[in-house]
Amino acid sequence: MTTTHGGVAETDYGAMIRALNQVHYAGETSFYATAPLRPCEEKLYQRLDIGTRILDVGCGAGRVTNGITRLGGRIVGVDINDAALSAARAACPTGTFVHGSMNALPLPADSFDQVWCLRFSFNALATEAERLESLSELWRVCSPGGTVLVEAFNWHYAGRFGLVRLANILDMAARTARWHGQRRTGSRPLPGRDIIYLANKASSAAPGYAHLTTVHELNLLTAACGIRKHAIVTSEDGVFLTPSPSVRTNHRRYSMWLVLRKPPE
Repeated sequence: MTTTHGGVAETDYGAMIRALNQVHYAGETSFYATAPLRPCEEKLYQRLDIGTRILDVGCGAGRVTNGITRLGGRIVGVDINDAALSAARAACPTGTFVHGSMNALPLPADSFDQVWCLRFSFNALATEAERLESLSELWRVCSPGGTVLVEAFNWHYAGRFGLVRLANILDMAARTARWHGQRRTGSRPLPGRDIIYLANKASSAAPGYAHLTTVHELNLLTAACGIRKHAIVTSEDGVFLTPSPSVRTNHRRYSMWLVLRKPPE
């Protein structure tokens, strides 16, 4: 049976979204090549032992990879966008970058102590198959005793006065209504938690795509990958404290953090 997204075969849908995001992220390189680390990213690095091997998955124009490199860290950035990688290398010639997709990483198994997929790179994956493949790949390249961190947009985030949640729901309803009014075109709306958003880092950049996840979905994905018992979905605070299973308050945060701890050999 062929899986579809609104009547579009999953393989075709994924290719369409990848093409859209290639243009979007290429247009935002001017921002991400020079933007600094966030406080939480600096904190992630500062708590690591010297010599820890880090992989920055979906590194884009190198914001995290370049920042950690300048701090003296051992980090490799991997991304599928050629324009973004060119910008990253130009901004930090001493950085290490690899061209590749996160659902087929061109890297050996068990080769990184920390595998980071930060700032919603995971949400750029258009299909469930890609999300499953990518989680399996992040787990594969993580060394025994290491940690995988995936930061993801939260579909249930309400925003101030509930306006973000309301906007997402209205957008979903509007897309469905437009399709009902244009059935003869054969086009279909994006799935319910898939959105097209306007670029906000560079005014000239094209719109981008994001799949908004839920805690329940992340738990189902890790279960399907066979790594559910090693997974916790928590908040940013939970990453730096002792992670505990998600509670209802975490379902409403702007972002969720999937923490996967690989057992030592």
